[in-house]
Amino acid sequence: MADLLPPLKPIAIKERLSILFIEKGQLDVLDGAFVVVDKTGVRTHIPVGGVACLMLEPGTRTSHAAVALAARVGTLLVWVGEAGVRLYSSGQPGGARADRLLYQAKLALDDTVVVK
Repeated sequence: MADLLPPLKPIAIKERLSILFIEKGQLDVLDGAFVVVDKTGVRTHIPVGGVACLMLEPGTRTSHAAVALAARVGTLLVWVGEAGVRLYSSGQPGGARADRLLYQAKLALDDTVVVK
């Protein structure tokens, strides 16, 4: 069913909400968008790609579909302690891409390359 959705293009960072904290809920995907379901079953939709960073506090469960969607749309997932006090883990939107690192190395090491 995910193949039926059109390819997603990330929203510019300046157009996004910076940070959204999620506590004690299930982060999942519904109809191609993030949805947080609390313990009473209330669903809160989060616009796909509309948030630059989701801070996942203790008690938050995350589905594989939500992590995959975050990677596709460039939303950073950060697992933190209560009130964001400690950092436990973070994702890497877009995956680990070597092409950017290789380009930077080429610029730094090749004296014949002129940067415009």
